[in-house]
Amino acid sequence: MNFQDIQKLLLMGFYKIGPASSLKQLSKFGLIGILNAILGYGLFVIFLNWFNYFGALVFSHIIAVTHSYLWNKFWTFKSNKNPLKEFIKFNSVYFLVFLVNAITLFLLVDVFNFDPRVGQLFALPIITIISFSGHKYWSFK
Repeated sequence: MNFQDIQKLLLMGFYKIGPASSLKQLSKFGLIGILNAILGYGLFVIFLNWFNYFGALVFSHIIAVTHSYLWNKFWTFKSNKNPLKEFIKFNSVYFLVFLVNAITLFLLVDVFNFDPRVGQLFALPIITIISFSGHKYWSFK
């Protein structure tokens, strides 16, 4: 996946929702996203008791990605394709999401002096758009 592929995925996420089936998927993805955001954010806050914000992000991210994969594979996109291939693609998208999240969090916390809990709330909409676009048009395609 090169920069042009990423740019194309982002543009599709912003401008092309598609047919009614895509809207249904977007609704399911949104519901899972809300649950996943609650899980991931809750774990992030809890892990801040033992780790710095980056360590908390790593551990909460791993758990939330696994949760998201299972729900999106079997409920949102109802995929019956090769699970290993999809899991690798899914994690590739989430690796990009993780990088964007980490950079955003670094800028907000270390450059602009945001509290990590507030910084992570600001990062959520950005990573949600990247995540949906990547999974719809690549992971489960």
